[in-house]
Amino acid sequence: MTAISGGSGRFKTKREVAIDQLGAAIRSGRYAPGQELRQVQLVQDLGLGSTPVREAVLELLARGVLVQESHRSVRVAELDLDRLRNVYRVRALLETEAARLGTAKISGDDIRRMKEQLQRMTDTIKAGDIPVAQDADHEFRYILYAAGGNPILVDMIDQAWNLFPGSILWNIPGRIKQSLKEHRVILDAVTRRDPTAAAFSIESHLLSALAALESHVVSFSKRSSVPRSQS
Repeated sequence: MTAISGGSGRFKTKREVAIDQLGAAIRSGRYAPGQELRQVQLVQDLGLGSTPVREAVLELLARGVLVQESHRSVRVAELDLDRLRNVYRVRALLETEAARLGTAKISGDDIRRMKEQLQRMTDTIKAGDIPVAQDADHEFRYILYAAGGNPILVDMIDQAWNLFPGSILWNIPGRIKQSLKEHRVILDAVTRRDPTAAAFSIESHLLSALAALESHVVSFSKRSSVPRSQS
C-alpha cells in the first residue's frame, strides 16, 4: 500500500521506509490488533534489514501503535475507544485543513485523478479486492491533501493514519457502501471547488467512520464478555 508521504518526492532513510511499511501493514490488517510480532518474521515479511525494522518497532511503540508486554514480546495494540476518539479528533483537525487547502489549489488534472481513484475503489470493491480498494481510498485523499502544497501537514496526516488499523472499517457490515457515498460527496465538493464544503464533507466522513467503529467496538466487547456455556 502506498504511504501518503511517498508522494512528497523527498528522500527517505531506511528507518523511515521501515516505519512506513510496518505502519501500512498494520493499517491494512496484515497484522491484526493483539497479534504478537517477532523481529525475525518482520524482517522476512518486509524485506528489510534488522536494524531499520528494530527502529520502526521502537517508533511505533512510542506512538502507541505497538505495545510491549512485561516479558518483552511486542504486539499490535488492541482497540481502545478513548484512543480511537483521540486519533479521529486529531485526524479531523488535520484533514479538514488539508481538504480546505487542497480544494482551493487543486488542478483539473488532479480532480480527474481523484475521479479515477474513486472509480478504481468502486470497481475493486465489487470484485472483492479489498487491499486494492484500500489503496485507491488512500490515493484519493492523498491527491487532494497534496494539492494544498503543505508537505508537513501531509506528513502529519500520514502519521495519524498509522495510529490506527483502518482495515477494521472494511469489515464492518454496511460501512463500505456508506463510505463510497461519502467519497462521492467529497469529490462533488472538490469538483465545485468549494473549500468549505470539502472540509465539511471530510469531517462528516471521519465522524461517520468513528461512529461505526464505536458501535463495532462496543458490540465486540459485549460479545466477548458473555460467559461461554458449560458443556
